[in-house]
Amino acid sequence: MAKYYLSVNGQQIGPLDVNQLIPSGMTEKSMVWTDGMPSWAPAGSVPELAHLFAASSMPHAGGPSPAFGGHQAGAFGPAVSKQKVELFLMTHKEYFPADKLLMMEQALSRLDENTFNDIAYMGYKSPITALLLSAFGGILGFDRFYIGDTGMGVGKLLTGGGCGIWALIDIFMIQDATREKNFELISRYL
Repeated sequence: MAKYYLSVNGQQIGPLDVNQLIPSGMTEKSMVWTDGMPSWAPAGSVPELAHLFAASSMPHAGGPSPAFGGHQAGAFGPAVSKQKVELFLMTHKEYFPADKLLMMEQALSRLDENTFNDIAYMGYKSPITALLLSAFGGILGFDRFYIGDTGMGVGKLLTGGGCGIWALIDIFMIQDATREKNFELISRYL
C-alpha cells in the first residue's frame, strides 16, 4: 500500500498510510504526494483517495445537531455509511422511542466510524426484560433497578411497590421508561 506525504498548514507530514491521512487533518483540498506522482496534488483529485471523501461529501446543514453535542464526521475519520446506520436502527428499533428514530438516524449518519462502533456495541436494556421483571418482581423494584432508576427501585422496595399500585402502573409504563433510558444513554454520543 502506498505511503503518502500530507501538507497541513504549510508543514509536511508523513509518510502516512491511507487510514492515517484523515485523522492527520487531510481534507479534499489538502495537498498530498506519494512515489509515482509527478507533483503534489489535492487529495480529492487522487483516485486512490477519492473514496475517503465520498461518504463525508454529503452536506451537513449547520454541522453537528444542536440537540446533541455529537462528533461531526471528518474530525475523527470518514462518516458512517447509510447502510450501517439503517442496519443499526432496524436491529435496535425496539430499544428506543419510535418518535426519536428519525432524529437518531440523522445524528448517527454524521458520526465518525469509531464513535458509531462504540454506540453499536453498548449494552442497551431490553423493554421486554423490563416488562417481565415488572410483572414478576415489580413489587420489589426489580424493573427499576434493571433500567438504572435506583431511587425508584428503592422506593418500590420499601413501600412494597406502593402497596401494589405503583407496581401495577409500572407494568404499563416500564417499556417506555426503558426506551427513554436507552435514548438518554445514546444521546450522550450523538
